[in-house]
Amino acid sequence: MFLLPFGVPLLPSVTDRLDVLNALGILDTPSEPEFDNIVIVARSLCQAPVSLISLVHKERQWFKARSGFDPHETPLNQSVCLHTLAAGDLLVVPDLTLDPRTHDNPLVTGDPHLRFYAGAPLILDGVAIGALCVIDKVPRPDGLTPDQGKALMALAEQVVSQIRARDRARRWLAEIEAQNALLRVSADHATALIRLGDRLQGLSSQEAVVEAGSAIMAETLGATRAGFGIVDPEREAVVVHPEWRAPGVTSLSGLHQLRHYGSFVDDLKRGELVIIPDVTTDPRTAAKATALSAIGVRVLINVPVLQHDRLVLLGFVHYDWPRALSDHDGTFIRNVADRIQAAILQLRAVEDRRIMNRELGHRLKNTFAMITAIARQTFGGQDREALKSFSSRLVAVGAAYDLLAHERWQATDLASVVGAAIQLAGGEKRMTATGPRVALGADAAMTASMLLHELTTNALKYGALSLPEGQVRIDWNVEGDSVTLTWIETGGPAVVPPTRKGFGSRIVSMGLAGDGESEVDFAPEGLRVRVRARRDKLEP
Repeated sequence: MFLLPFGVPLLPSVTDRLDVLNALGILDTPSEPEFDNIVIVARSLCQAPVSLISLVHKERQWFKARSGFDPHETPLNQSVCLHTLAAGDLLVVPDLTLDPRTHDNPLVTGDPHLRFYAGAPLILDGVAIGALCVIDKVPRPDGLTPDQGKALMALAEQVVSQIRARDRARRWLAEIEAQNALLRVSADHATALIRLGDRLQGLSSQEAVVEAGSAIMAETLGATRAGFGIVDPEREAVVVHPEWRAPGVTSLSGLHQLRHYGSFVDDLKRGELVIIPDVTTDPRTAAKATALSAIGVRVLINVPVLQHDRLVLLGFVHYDWPRALSDHDGTFIRNVADRIQAAILQLRAVEDRRIMNRELGHRLKNTFAMITAIARQTFGGQDREALKSFSSRLVAVGAAYDLLAHERWQATDLASVVGAAIQLAGGEKRMTATGPRVALGADAAMTASMLLHELTTNALKYGALSLPEGQVRIDWNVEGDSVTLTWIETGGPAVVPPTRKGFGSRIVSMGLAGDGESEVDFAPEGLRVRVRARRDKLEP
């Protein structure tokens, strides 16, 4: 064992870890919603102010995603996640000042004075490359609940899955770019590839992608017919959709038996591109040349699309006269086929993420239900008010989650968050809200939802909404680069300032963006709260 420059022991697996991280090409890349959303969920589930996806390199730890923490990276001598890698399992440190591994960490002894840590390792192909962690600035003697620990480990697995998916897409695109760098295509071919890229933008189905690619190929090479068909691989049949055709060329729309035109169907089933410059001489089609000639095919180009190793789609380009295909033509055809496959892979990746997010949402809601059940068993009949308060806060987190999930875990707006709080309070008869549209990122939406929940709960129990004639008005406005929200209660009982600060007071003091920009006025005629945040801290 030897030491790094900062005096941190180099773990036996450090070489493997560096090799994996370097191969992934993920360090110092821009933020991505797929990772940002996971730290938001981890922070919410574990009720912690900070959550990070930390990747541990040679002399630094870099954060692929972070919530509640400003730096993009820290030196390795400030890394607690390094100890999670060494543990290889969930690591919980109730008080960082009391643990010999962390008591002299600069982030513990100095600003921001971290006290609690829980991290789940990110293990890729048997190598721990980083951690998904939550951090608090106060010690937690009880650490995490068993369910929170399981949830953090499950989310770490989701991080690894996202890293794998990202790497597969990156490698696929890198291979295509490497091929393009080596190819010399004519100016017409290069222009056509650019046009194809533009056309593929925004397409939402595999069929549309194949159709666009086939049409570009036919237009560029001067073919007579191009299109796509849906394949039944068991019956070796294809249903051809209305295709692109040169003037005077007949349509092939309808059902066709692939074997009727030759043995090239075997190549297609293996996912191989089929290029036949002359169907009368190619051994795969020579015996069926008459049948092909009858439908106007002398040159045949087929692009297969496989799903789960099954041929499901077929793009085609035809000529009705013999035409020699040059090496440049063959290169162009393969480039188009590669772009079609890449676009389809991207569509499938989007669908996979959508399915994963739905599954994650389902599991989170199950976790919320389990936490509520555990709370009921824990509180029993001894403290019904505490149970009610805990459950309502969990409902507020769930409502914020529903808003974000509805917006694909990217963003929502302040009016939607305020509206959700009003609905939780029983409707708009006694609460009014006005203000312009203000976009909220996922992190800000969660903070704003918890703030409004605490204010609404207080108004129902002690404030204006505790009396029939009481009213609450919520206004917000944008001035320059700041957003200000005002909560005004009227018609309630005389306000008595609290003698102590509880959880709700701490939530309100965090402000609209969690940065402490809040003013509370316990005026006798009604509570007034004003919170302010910079717009760039709220927006996605």
